[in-house]
Amino acid sequence: MIALVIVMTVVLVAIVIAASLLVRSARTDAAAAQQRADQALEKLRTAEKDHQKALIERGKAAARSSRSTFDGHVAENAFPYAAEHGYHPKDIVHVGGNIDFLVFDGLFEIRQGTRKPEELTIVLADVKYGSSALTREQSAVLAAMNDGRTRGEYWRARENNGQLIYQPRTQPARPRPEKIVIDSRRVPVDSHEEIKNVRESARDTEAPD
Repeated sequence: MIALVIVMTVVLVAIVIAASLLVRSARTDAAAAQQRADQALEKLRTAEKDHQKALIERGKAAARSSRSTFDGHVAENAFPYAAEHGYHPKDIVHVGGNIDFLVFDGLFEIRQGTRKPEELTIVLADVKYGSSALTREQSAVLAAMNDGRTRGEYWRARENNGQLIYQPRTQPARPRPEKIVIDSRRVPVDSHEEIKNVRESARDTEAPD
């Protein structure tokens, strides 16, 4: 009987010890799991903060880009009326694409009769705002212009059997009657009729196109 009691006691103690070890192990695993969960939650919060920060920075960058684009358009549209270049606004034609403007420097004065046709200068002009730089294509276009790698073309369109045919033509320099270049600001009022007659006579003697 005593032996049975001793055996049962030993078994009970062993069960208690095993249960204690299991509880301790479970607590350790639970603590480790909680620690991993806390770390994951912290990473998630950090990632969310970084994401919000990135969204804010992206919004600011988009706003800066939009403002820069807007300012660039304003600068481009105001260019024909700027005093720095000295061109007449009516001589400036907006082209767009690779180059912003084509400038026929002196064309307005030629129309007015105050400048000779051979004094016309053709300019390619591009407008950049702030720190913007020329693209590779724009640099190539301006370099070709400045290096003299340019030409003027003249095409004649005709209809042939219901289709348009384009033929290249040349525009050689040909002698024309000498025209009197007049600055209307320096001509007396009573001389305008005489000047008009001279112009009409010169125009009548020009060779037809």
